[in-house]
Amino acid sequence: MRLLDDKKAVVESIRWSKNRVVTLGLLIVLVHSLLVLALIPALGRHLVPSLNQDKAGDGYDYIALNLASGNGYRFYPDTASTLMREPGYPLILAGLIVAFGQSFFAVKVVNVLFALGTAYLIARVVRSLSTSQWPMLAAPLLYLFHPGTLIAESRCGVEVIFSFLIVLFVLTLMRAIESAKARAYMISGLVLGITVLVRSVPLLFPIWLLAYLLLFERRRASIFLACRNVAILMATVLIVLSPWIIRNYRLTGKFVPTASVLGVSAQAGQYINMHRSEGKPWWLLDREAAYERDRIAAQLGYPAKDDYYYQTFYRTADEIKFSNFLFARVVNEDKKAPLVFVKFAARNLFNFWFTGKSRSATAQNVLVQLPYIVLAGIGIVIGIKNGLARTLGPILLFCVYMVTVYLPILAQARYSVPLVPFLSILGTLTLIALKDKVDRYGGPVSTTSFIKTRGTSSQIPIERWGKR
Repeated sequence: MRLLDDKKAVVESIRWSKNRVVTLGLLIVLVHSLLVLALIPALGRHLVPSLNQDKAGDGYDYIALNLASGNGYRFYPDTASTLMREPGYPLILAGLIVAFGQSFFAVKVVNVLFALGTAYLIARVVRSLSTSQWPMLAAPLLYLFHPGTLIAESRCGVEVIFSFLIVLFVLTLMRAIESAKARAYMISGLVLGITVLVRSVPLLFPIWLLAYLLLFERRRASIFLACRNVAILMATVLIVLSPWIIRNYRLTGKFVPTASVLGVSAQAGQYINMHRSEGKPWWLLDREAAYERDRIAAQLGYPAKDDYYYQTFYRTADEIKFSNFLFARVVNEDKKAPLVFVKFAARNLFNFWFTGKSRSATAQNVLVQLPYIVLAGIGIVIGIKNGLARTLGPILLFCVYMVTVYLPILAQARYSVPLVPFLSILGTLTLIALKDKVDRYGGPVSTTSFIKTRGTSSQIPIERWGKR
């Protein structure tokens, strides 16, 4: 009888713990939504005048407005169809314009929904790492209240939806690696294809994935299976991208699976790094790089509309030629001075995490980002020591890939915002270990709250995530 009472007490304790997590989770959702939709708009401009809220960036809104107006996929009604932006986000914005008009509030609501969706996915990952309930709230809290997340939700930009998609992709990839089944890789390829339609940065990640599988996952999948599964993933990505690829081929006669912005980014990155010693703020150097592109376009005989930053052309072929010319020019300059290129790439590592549009913005970014990076770095060490290397492997691989892509081209702190979910997950491992240490009255860091890996499989089948 006493044993039965003890079991009932344990069940009631678990149920109360889960109810508390749900209650606190709903409170977090409420506070976060009010913060983004009400408090920041009311106080943001007074507290932080430079906060880029209620504004669109990178031309997504121009394309969306033309789509909604029936003018096609272009920046302006009188310019040519463009390839400079991936179609995913402009299509979402165009749908919002058709449904709600040019309502920035609707954009913010969508951003909040995607951010909350990302927080849920983060909780799913963390649930596979710890037997405790509180980390399922800690990691989403770290993400949702990171200043970069809040600012991204307050503007019309691609960062929030891109964060959601890459976390979803990594989650499906972990499931695929766990099962080594073709269907799982097809699902992962579907998510990656949609992600690339929003932002093309992860397009070449499958190459890294194949190398990872061949080096570290040979026990789970043979060489043949690894090659087959990655081929399935890549084929699925291409199928998802095929409407965009076909459209681009009809416009230009060339195979263009991504956006035509690579040359612009490479030129901007090289110009900014070459002139940083002049002591000018980032935003001014970025503007000067745009002026130089205007001069180059005029010299090449490519008529373009006078724009704030991007060159919008009257012929789509000119847009492609211009981007290719800029990229080839940057590559030639890098070949002439390889040591300078290495120096710029190293500087971009700092830029990726910390550099803002001004010195004060950079200082603020350091204060915000550095604790997250330190927590994540310690969490990586703790996770590997406690048998979580295979679970963390896809996360670490994707993060390293994302940073590496930006190093030779252009990097600034805004580009690191989509990686905040992964920093939050890794940082939570540090918090778990610290909590274990406190619970044991200052003894050595304990790992009893971690779900340990056994044998060669992940600590818990990913198909059972969320069912414990």
